[in-house]
Amino acid sequence: MGGEQELTDLVRSGQVRDPVFRSGSLPDEVYRVLMELDAPPGLSLKAQLYYRARPYIPLNLRWRLQQASRPKSLPPDWFVTTSLLDAYRDAGVDLETGAANSLWPEDKRFAVVLTHDVETAAGVAMIDEVSSIEESLGFRSSWNFVPQAYRVETPMLADLRRRGFEVGVHGLNHDGCLYSSRHEFARRAGEINTWLKEWGALGFRSPQVHRNLGWLQDLEIEYDSSCFDVDPLQPMPGGCGSPWPFEVGRFVEIPYTLPQDHVLYIVLKEKTNDIWKRKTEWLVKHSGMVCLITHPDYLADPSVLDLYRDFLEYLATLRGGWNILPQELARYWRQRSVPGGSS
Repeated sequence: MGGEQELTDLVRSGQVRDPVFRSGSLPDEVYRVLMELDAPPGLSLKAQLYYRARPYIPLNLRWRLQQASRPKSLPPDWFVTTSLLDAYRDAGVDLETGAANSLWPEDKRFAVVLTHDVETAAGVAMIDEVSSIEESLGFRSSWNFVPQAYRVETPMLADLRRRGFEVGVHGLNHDGCLYSSRHEFARRAGEINTWLKEWGALGFRSPQVHRNLGWLQDLEIEYDSSCFDVDPLQPMPGGCGSPWPFEVGRFVEIPYTLPQDHVLYIVLKEKTNDIWKRKTEWLVKHSGMVCLITHPDYLADPSVLDLYRDFLEYLATLRGGWNILPQELARYWRQRSVPGGSS
């Protein structure tokens, strides 16, 4: 897909900041993991052909193709990575002396960031039910909409904001071709910026979590959330390894850190939310960010919705959690103070 030079230029100019210490001078080991330089994100030829044909493939057949293309075997802890922590250690950086334990406000030990990608009109129809469950348990979330895939009513966006939720943009039409070329990305970025302004949105997530942090600088956003710490089941697998946000040029990157509902319940056919809970325990231990993508399109399945509700109830029992909207987290992350350094 290209774009590695743009990433290198961002780093050399000090525009990629260390997630823990907020330094613009990263150890090479940390930089290479964070920017995924050793295995740059990209689509295989097979995946590119799939996305060209995707509009003509029935949904059930898409799911079967996704299941067939998943790795034949996964390690038991496939949803956890220590790659960035290992990179700090290899660079001789000590995370145990206070910095990693001082990432959040004084009485908080970890962050909770709930996000939803609304892919279809059926997903729109589930918004009231899902958001009401979150409200009843004291949570708020962000809702990312696809401007050209279905009708998005202005009163609905206003109601979500009135109730304390956030609205973001999720690509342009969800066809999987946003990153087909640098020229095409730039063309669509202009339209996406128009929708960001129209909706008053500050954040973006790429469909299918395709990503290129260099190209994404074209967007007029405060944060992006197209990266993940680890997810071998995505069309662009890999991951930045970070359980924390980090600054990249004009925006803060907020990687998701729990497997998506689609991965667990459609691709892997899991029947419990044990993986979500196990990963949350790991993130809390490391003062990380519990950042989850769910899709109201899949939460329409009562069994999946029950698992999501149960997970929220579990989160509500944990002490020291900070439920924060992505736009608020991005602003906090740019302003937070670093022990022994400056804010």
